[in-house]
Amino acid sequence: MFMLAKRFLVPAAMLLPLACSSEASDGAGVGEDIGDDALIVPEDLTVMALPGGNGVLNVIALTLRKGPSNTELYAALRNDGDIPACSAAVSVELYDKAQRSLASGINGLLTQHYYRLTDGSGAIAACVGPGDVTMAAVTDLPSDIVIEDVGYVVYRCPYFALDVVPIDGLTVSQVKAVTGGAGTTYTGTLLNGLDVAVSTPSVTVFSANRVGRPLGVAFASGTVQIPPGGSWAFETNTVDTPGPAHAAYPAGAFATQ
Repeated sequence: MFMLAKRFLVPAAMLLPLACSSEASDGAGVGEDIGDDALIVPEDLTVMALPGGNGVLNVIALTLRKGPSNTELYAALRNDGDIPACSAAVSVELYDKAQRSLASGINGLLTQHYYRLTDGSGAIAACVGPGDVTMAAVTDLPSDIVIEDVGYVVYRCPYFALDVVPIDGLTVSQVKAVTGGAGTTYTGTLLNGLDVAVSTPSVTVFSANRVGRPLGVAFASGTVQIPPGGSWAFETNTVDTPGPAHAAYPAGAFATQ
């Protein structure tokens, strides 16, 4: 067992901007019960990187909570380095206060920026660029975890450091939170700025508190093909924990030229 470091602390200068739209959510009462400015919840949780295992990506906000059927973890990370982190993921391991392992999970990190490899292949890569904020949801942790027993979250971030150049990619615009009898959903438009068609588009929208800590997640997916310069109007499923802000990330399948 490695020695766990002291509690993760974030100075005020590290408060993150939301990765996409941060307008107040539409609908009376949305986010009124999520009015805190905490970056880590539970607030006594220690969050630390596995030594040598996170590279340029650092957790700057995290939520650990009970979901409808499983324990869920939502994290925001920032690229504090000077290289893009391509095809990145985050893996987490939860420990109790006696440093005994409770559970582990992994999921991909989402991005809003796209790059092209410089090796002549024309391949397109989704990368977290320097200064970018990315988010991830690990929603399949065991349901029997007692949140109060979790003392530590240790994370690592595998990714590829590729020779790439930035290009226009997929963007999300006009995101609105819409609250009805079934809950809160998000609507908006995905724009294809690539020079190739995009199929099976999707958008992942995280609800967030005022300082950008992710609270929950909603998804939209389609079967359409979006031509270069085209768009797709989407609506997500409901998010069970709406907040006063949100961050949206696009994705899709595309072929190289």
